[in-house]
Amino acid sequence: MDRATGDGSINDLPWASVFDPAANARALSAIQAEGFRAASEIVDRFARIATTGLNGKDRPTTSAAPLTNDQRADLFGATDIEPLMRSWWVMIGQFLLGSAPHVPDPVSTDGATLDLSSAAAEGRLDFAASVPGVATAELWLHNRGAADLGQVQLRCSDLLAHDGSVVASGGVRFDPPGVAMAARSSRGIEVQTEVPVGVEPGVYRGTLLAEGHPSLWLPVVLTVRAPLT
Repeated sequence: MDRATGDGSINDLPWASVFDPAANARALSAIQAEGFRAASEIVDRFARIATTGLNGKDRPTTSAAPLTNDQRADLFGATDIEPLMRSWWVMIGQFLLGSAPHVPDPVSTDGATLDLSSAAAEGRLDFAASVPGVATAELWLHNRGAADLGQVQLRCSDLLAHDGSVVASGGVRFDPPGVAMAARSSRGIEVQTEVPVGVEPGVYRGTLLAEGHPSLWLPVVLTVRAPLT
């Protein structure tokens, strides 16, 4: 805000500061402060009118007739404090909603992800299928760094149930089998697990690994349901 002229224009920040979060926050605070000041002046004017009348003289001491519901609901011509305060709060609420900066929705982190550049893993790989059938899940690989990580391939262990039943790792397929992880890139991989005849219903668990990244791993959970009848 121009502190020399007080005309409400914002000219004390360079144009480059439009992209500076701290400068934007200061500008927003200045705008909000000016809005509150203007709102306070309006409230003071309404209060003076309600007390002294439109011509600035004291109101007569004779009691006035009770206000009707329509008069009490009049936001601008009201002589009652309740509609006046209601008008003030409505105006302040609209100002704050209009001046609040837009915050984009956060990026969803649901599902299974491997961050190759920072060696971080999130979520787990969940499958579900009936016997016989094919269970499908999706996995995302991220390379947020500036280095090209080359071709990355995934491996999955056998999936083991609590009673010793096994779904062999040979039935796990990746599409595509390997992905090129260039700098600052993300790739999605479809993971399929074949559930052949003879596999007992239950929950099978294993581990998924990324070749060349020994610190990265994800839990794998396959839920096998009874055959459909």
